[in-house]
Amino acid sequence: MQIRSNKLAGLLLLSFAGSAAAHDSVTPAGDRLAVSGGFGLMSLHADDRYPAARLPGVLEAGSPRADERRDGLDYAEIALRARFTEQLRGFLKVAHHGGRDARNETEEAWLDGRTEMGHDQQLALRAGRQLLPLGLLNPIHMHAWDFGIAPLALRGAINESWRADGFNLNWQLPAGWSAGAGAWRNQGFPGADAGGLKLLTARAGWKNEALQLEAGYANVNADGRALVTTGNAGHTHSVPSCTRITTDRVCFFGTAQLLSLAARWTPVGSPLWLGAEWWFKREDGRLDSINGAPDYTGKLNGGWLDLGWRFAPGWEAIGRAERTLARHDLAGTNAGLVATQSGIADSDRALRSIGAVVQWRPAGGHRLAAEWHQERSGDATNSIYLLRYQYAFVKGLF
Repeated sequence: MQIRSNKLAGLLLLSFAGSAAAHDSVTPAGDRLAVSGGFGLMSLHADDRYPAARLPGVLEAGSPRADERRDGLDYAEIALRARFTEQLRGFLKVAHHGGRDARNETEEAWLDGRTEMGHDQQLALRAGRQLLPLGLLNPIHMHAWDFGIAPLALRGAINESWRADGFNLNWQLPAGWSAGAGAWRNQGFPGADAGGLKLLTARAGWKNEALQLEAGYANVNADGRALVTTGNAGHTHSVPSCTRITTDRVCFFGTAQLLSLAARWTPVGSPLWLGAEWWFKREDGRLDSINGAPDYTGKLNGGWLDLGWRFAPGWEAIGRAERTLARHDLAGTNAGLVATQSGIADSDRALRSIGAVVQWRPAGGHRLAAEWHQERSGDATNSIYLLRYQYAFVKGLF
């Protein structure tokens, strides 16, 4: 249910009267069980509908995105974190998301076991639902991102955020090095709703006091990934079946491979920091539609650059510049018709965006953020304005 802007302001004032609490959800020292939670309010406006129903020139999946311009509840969440022993921990997090696609989700549910291997080495295995360890942004929950608007490259590559059920092995090595591998039952874009561990990931990273580097790779089976064609008016929650031919769907059968590179430089003692992330996706297979089933190869190449400035205690300003480009090759009967039906016929223009956010943390658990973005595709531009308030708490139970 939407909330009028004046009601939103009143909720902000009431929330500031609440008790302060820690922002993150780590288990307090000495506690074996802790509860954490919070909520977020938002006011999102734009010159044109936002987000775009389809990202121009990008092969997406599912139904067109709903217009999220509104005032009201962004999310409400609660989580339990348990420390069974020093080597075994567990986490469960559920959330309600507001808006036109209002829904309840189990966002994370995992057990984590670890063992010391000597010589500054540690081996950890995490099993359950978790965010995929790709890049530096995706392993962070979206509610905790500095920007409330997801980068264009992330929407085109993984539909903004990617989580799955599976197993993730991580190895901490001496001198700041780390490596990991995972096997997952993926149920969404850029893969498909398929049984079995058909998604494999690998990562390597290094960090010291000032610099963090991360590289990630994923290979996912995407047989039967359905797209509601862009010719459909409006938004629907249904996803068409790939087991039969219909006029309103295109299905991708093949594999998707992704590569991510990320870096963050935070000079010691400096109020400035610099971050960058780049994503590449290649898809190989065929597109199946009522018009034909041509062979398909698609490439998406994009990333963003952030510059942050902590100019006063509790205050931070961040600027972001983005560029993403998708290219597609189809060969076979009616390839042009299938490309048009899929919304990828005109994909030779880069998607660009610039944005800025100013955020303020007046006390533990409270955050206010105001941001602006201007997205450009060809000659079309859209300015987006977002105001967010978030409150988070964590409390040890015993």
